[in-house]
Amino acid sequence: MINTSKRRPYTPPMTGGWWRHLGFYRFYMLREATAIPAIWFSLELLGGAVMLNGGEADWARFVAFLQHPLVLVLNLVSLLAAILHTVTWFQLAPKASIIVVGAHKLPPQPIVTGLWVVTALFSLALLAFAYFY
Repeated sequence: MINTSKRRPYTPPMTGGWWRHLGFYRFYMLREATAIPAIWFSLELLGGAVMLNGGEADWARFVAFLQHPLVLVLNLVSLLAAILHTVTWFQLAPKASIIVVGAHKLPPQPIVTGLWVVTALFSLALLAFAYFY
């Protein structure tokens, strides 16, 4: 259908702080903001790989950089953001994937528990590999 009217439809004004009005939206924005510390950590990891390739002196400078109090705080914030993102993602996963076993839809709790078990096993395997290798 073609709109032949010359009037424009009413669009209510939306301010930049629309997300501050409801707790749900504030938490949504907080969850989305976890991408910022993830960028920091990714760049730090990339810098570490470059410095590791540069030799012993470069690696020593990188380790000294990591020991700076501001970097330690940023890494702690990154860790907390990653934990928040992981917890909320695991809670949302059953809503995004519907798993049918037999004729019944699987309830959300086994999916969330399975994700945590896989995460714990993978983390332990990675720590064991780092320790013994």
